[in-house]
Amino acid sequence: IDSGYFQDHEDLPNATGGYSQVDDNWARDGFGHGSHVGGTIAAENNAYGVVGVTPGTVSLYIVKFFNDDGNATYASNLVDALSRCRTAGANVVSMSQGGSRSVSTEKTAFLNAYNAGVLSVAAAGNAGTSALSYPASYDSVMSVAAIDSNKVVADFSQYNSQVEIAAPGVAVLSTLPYK
Repeated sequence: IDSGYFQDHEDLPNATGGYSQVDDNWARDGFGHGSHVGGTIAAENNAYGVVGVTPGTVSLYIVKFFNDDGNATYASNLVDALSRCRTAGANVVSMSQGGSRSVSTEKTAFLNAYNAGVLSVAAAGNAGTSALSYPASYDSVMSVAAIDSNKVVADFSQYNSQVEIAAPGVAVLSTLPYK
């Protein structure tokens, strides 16, 4: 669940499908973040660019949640995006969005997904404070902080009681859409 996916990129595997909540093309990524995350996860081990952490081993289903300016839609759209991922057979749902409010419909949707065996993973937040960010701070979602190459929490990363794991988040090379 991100900003789309540049499916024509030579390093990105073909997604099994997708849906856009903001325009008519989930396989176009005008913001670039979704393609970057997709490459970090699954970039192919070929003669080009980078290699993802799981090359050739995962199927990707894309829900375009952000527009080309990186702006998100509504909480109800996040619930819909999660539902679409579940319907497509997702075992893991990755998200990089967050907000300062807990929303009961979101909380329930993520709890239901968790109880059905879906691992939802979300960025802890990018405000560099101890404030909670949602969906990462729901108990049923794994909250991920960002660290740099020295394993130091990035100055922009949230740090709070809900963070469960940290992962590289500074100067990570990956795939980006090209024009």
